[in-house]
Amino acid sequence: MIDSWDEWAESAKADMVSSLQSLLQIPSVKEPAEAGQPFGPGPAKALQYMLEMASREGFVVKNVDGYAGHIEFGEGEEYIGVLAHLDVVPTGAGWTYPPFAAEIHDGKVYARGAIDDKGPAMSALWALVGLRRLGYQPKRKIRLILGLDEESDWKCMSHYFSKEPAPLGGFTPDGDFPLIYAEKGVVTIRIEVKADVDSMSPYVVAFEGGQRTNMVPDQAYAVVECHSETAASEWQHRAYKFAKQHQLDLEANVSGSRIQIVASGVSAHGSEPDHGVNAITKLATLLSGQPISNASMWRAIAVQDTRGVALGIDSSDDVTGQLTSNLGKAYLENNHYVFLFNIRYPIDLSQEALLTRCREYVSDKWQVALEDGHDPLYVPLDSPVVHTLLDVYQNVTGSAAQPITIGGATYARAIPNAVAFGPLFPGQPELAHQKDESWDLNSYFLSTKIYAHAMWELANTL
Repeated sequence: MIDSWDEWAESAKADMVSSLQSLLQIPSVKEPAEAGQPFGPGPAKALQYMLEMASREGFVVKNVDGYAGHIEFGEGEEYIGVLAHLDVVPTGAGWTYPPFAAEIHDGKVYARGAIDDKGPAMSALWALVGLRRLGYQPKRKIRLILGLDEESDWKCMSHYFSKEPAPLGGFTPDGDFPLIYAEKGVVTIRIEVKADVDSMSPYVVAFEGGQRTNMVPDQAYAVVECHSETAASEWQHRAYKFAKQHQLDLEANVSGSRIQIVASGVSAHGSEPDHGVNAITKLATLLSGQPISNASMWRAIAVQDTRGVALGIDSSDDVTGQLTSNLGKAYLENNHYVFLFNIRYPIDLSQEALLTRCREYVSDKWQVALEDGHDPLYVPLDSPVVHTLLDVYQNVTGSAAQPITIGGATYARAIPNAVAFGPLFPGQPELAHQKDESWDLNSYFLSTKIYAHAMWELANTL
């Protein structure tokens, strides 16, 4: 155990909070690339903030071509890796407090990225600061690696590890305590359907829903051409009546012969779609209940579920449990409808088998393709990393909580011998990717202590 940690941490609390707020106030949502900033200026600014702070503390830092960066503590070639990310998903609507103000209320800091994953990244940095200020020198080097594209395509990690060696093992502070030893596989299935235009029936001229595939969409809209203002008004009347009968939250506004419909839902993390309300399927439910072109497609989209039954891929296993399906993004482009499904599948199922089952089940008029994916993660419970981290968690907290499995995809997949380790404690609500994302400051301080002990033990035992 690390002597004098509590005394030192108490004296550092004000600085810990101030630096956390400063980082969270940087809007680090991925944007189009700029020179030296492959993921846009926001993520680049967040990385710069972390590296400059670490440099002032005396750490060796490196920016790897704007894709990722690292902060090093200790000497030697071999190292323990702690992987965190500084990019965040879009904010969505309905926040009580501004999503990039990092305001503190009732002991919690509110911001996009508070719990996923800028807050934990800052916690890991302060863990290193504490070790260094207290005079500890690990047997092996500890490297905090900061990625900028975790919420999208992981190009940050692909580029980083094409330039840098892999660690012996480690963890990512981007999951749950006591630790996560298995993660479902993740794929994005892309389905395209040609748009039919029936001159006699109303048809959709514009359609879009969702911001990211790994978020339950909280809004979707469509513009329907009804051929006359009278028909559009009648369509609007029927739509509101249908919405009331089916408890749908929508707005429908007529402009000439066209009507714009906006359906609302509730955002949630794509790995837990049951926790949200999908605005795309709600909009499809409305459209399928009215005269419309592509009626069979809208009916099929309306019944899309969170278990993958409507795609023919429903599955489960004894380790990671039930497959989940999230229709996270959809749009109309070049006379084709595109639907992007974020699928979290059990460890005993392959990407190829998943794709085959989907193609065999859905309409042969639907083009089904695999957009991207990550294979499942499974680290045996008797591995040294799992054993060490469980011991640290129990020693620091006094709790003997059991390790778990999740549907999320973390950076633990990017390196060998790694698991997700915190920051969410047992019983705490999952707020990642939701409005009013927040992190309890006491959890922030406790996580920092746990991470310091975990880094020290891993660096001296692996």
